[in-house]
Amino acid sequence: MALRWGARLLLVIALIVITDLALQPASSVTTRWLGTDKIEHMAAFVSLTILIAMSFPAMPRWLGGVILLGYGLGIELAQANMDLGRHASMADLVADALGILAGLILIALAGRLTRSRPNADES
Repeated sequence: MALRWGARLLLVIALIVITDLALQPASSVTTRWLGTDKIEHMAAFVSLTILIAMSFPAMPRWLGGVILLGYGLGIELAQANMDLGRHASMADLVADALGILAGLILIALAGRLTRSRPNADES
């Protein structure tokens, strides 16, 4: 239960930070942490996908992905309608979707690894 609440707190913090970074004026975005903004989009959405799955384990994974894709679309629409030198990009939305997909794959792999690992009590 504590893990779930910790993940929810991290999810809220991540959403605030990502939204802030995405909506800053273009002139203030000078450094790329991961080299290209597409990789940054993917990394952000991998993280958000894992955090939303940990925060709401009963939620279907596909629904979390749809919610996050809607969030990414919302950011792109906000960038298109703000006069801050930013613009909407279909490539950014594709990078978001690929990040969500990568996050879902990692979650599935982690689930398989934990199910296939023998229990210490059984050995």
